[in-house]
Amino acid sequence: MKQSSAGPSFSLPQIIDASTQSDTAAATIGYTFSLFGKKVIIPEYTPGWVYFWLLMAAGFGLFISEEALNVWVGISLARTLCLDGTWQSFVNSFSSNASYIISTVLWVYWGVCISDMVPFYLGKLFRKTKASEDIYSKLGVSKEKALSVSRAIQKYGNLIGFVERFSIGVRNPTAFLAGAAGVSADCYFAGVCCGCLFTLPIQLVVGFLLRERPVVALASVAAAVGIWTVFPYAAAAFTALFLYLRRYRPSS
Repeated sequence: MKQSSAGPSFSLPQIIDASTQSDTAAATIGYTFSLFGKKVIIPEYTPGWVYFWLLMAAGFGLFISEEALNVWVGISLARTLCLDGTWQSFVNSFSSNASYIISTVLWVYWGVCISDMVPFYLGKLFRKTKASEDIYSKLGVSKEKALSVSRAIQKYGNLIGFVERFSIGVRNPTAFLAGAAGVSADCYFAGVCCGCLFTLPIQLVVGFLLRERPVVALASVAAAVGIWTVFPYAAAAFTALFLYLRRYRPSS
């Protein structure tokens, strides 16, 4: 994991035929996804702007898992550092790669925040066009759950941007329904930006801790998505109950 003082040499995504096996692809460590019958490999030292556009694709619900991609970013950044147990070698490796690390984190942060606004504004468009409610079936959630979330958003809408960042596995449906419910775009974006200050470091730290086992890390993220799906709504319910009891508590 030692890098030269000149910093890392950038690598762009590789696209290969999914039906063929390539020795080069097999030897490449990276985040992999399928696209139109092709296998796309995001290798180490990928420029930050590539991650930005991949996150924008995730905002449109296309072939990318934000959680897995951001964990991979954490893995990739960790592997630019020298972690041999000595403080000086760590400082030297960070110094030589600081511009790449900082720029990548900034690209990813804004990619996460802006991409969350894509389904939000699609929801606003849906609200204006008054399209059929059959759109709920395309969100990946049941109509009953979507309607339940919509009612919660209407009542506690100004907090939903922050809650959405912890809605692992259902971020896009939550953002879409928030937009369809008429939540203020300014409040929503502010909540997303604030929430991302918590969720992005968590994703990067997971990647850092599992830097030596990237395949296991990405597989673990995929398994965790289903487990955490219900958590933000349970937290939101308890928060709503607390606010309700506090508002209507008899004054002494």
